[in-house]
Amino acid sequence: MIKILLDTDIGGDIDDAMCLAYLLREPRCRLLGVTTVCGEPEKRAAVADAICRAAGREVPVVAGADETLQPVPVYPTPEGAGALERWPHGEFDRGDAPEFLYRHISENPWEIVLIAIGNMTNIAMLFRRHPDAPGLLRGLYTMNGYFGAEPLPDPTYNWNSWADPLASKEVFAAKVSTHRAVPLEVTDLLTIKAGEARELFPKSSPLLQAVMDFGGAWLEGTGKLTLHDPLAAVSVFYPEVCSFERGRVEVETENRDNMGGTAFTPDSLGSVEIARSVDRERFYQVLRDTLCPAG
Repeated sequence: MIKILLDTDIGGDIDDAMCLAYLLREPRCRLLGVTTVCGEPEKRAAVADAICRAAGREVPVVAGADETLQPVPVYPTPEGAGALERWPHGEFDRGDAPEFLYRHISENPWEIVLIAIGNMTNIAMLFRRHPDAPGLLRGLYTMNGYFGAEPLPDPTYNWNSWADPLASKEVFAAKVSTHRAVPLEVTDLLTIKAGEARELFPKSSPLLQAVMDFGGAWLEGTGKLTLHDPLAAVSVFYPEVCSFERGRVEVETENRDNMGGTAFTPDSLGSVEIARSVDRERFYQVLRDTLCPAG
């Protein structure tokens, strides 16, 4: 069993919900808790709690930060939270996510993998308050960064970095024994059409019914499913799914036209490993077998 903490901006894009669902069903995962980040984190916490309950699980959930370390001109709201009226869930007030994370990390030194799939605000605050925290982690797995050859249409496409560039910079610089990041140019390879997504992940359980309900608007609106966040989680338990390269990552925090932009330099002594490729078929096999087991 691997002890896991998940930090997420669940409540909008369906892939956060798919990531949480995978962790709830992965037999080698011991999910210790979930923290939420980004606009209206209390509603996001309620969504996370509802998905856990749909899986028949009680998992501690803490509503975290919505104010970023570096101000940004957008305050996203969890548009999928409208489905809360159809699912049992708890009510949440703002909590102290960094302290919740640190308590578990300090009580379980070198045993916890922290998975961060939203903007990096909670994680950067954790590392600021507790400089020993990075060294106490077994690993840090993030969905963050873009290192593709073609320029992005807009800096916001690299959302998890753009939404708090300073936090992203600090997290990429932290000294964690294993920090693996799955970037946008790799996760984009996992895109499938909405119809194919419904076939691969039928509503065969209350858990998948909840995932599709909370993420249905996103799926309908975009007409596709890109599983950015689940790749970070799957690569914890199936490291062969991705190939990684070690190096250093710099984050733009001043130039507005490239705010949150990320640049990678290979370095055997670098603080992070970024995914360079993904075995698409293997990834989907793992995810489908875990969420829709035969029999």
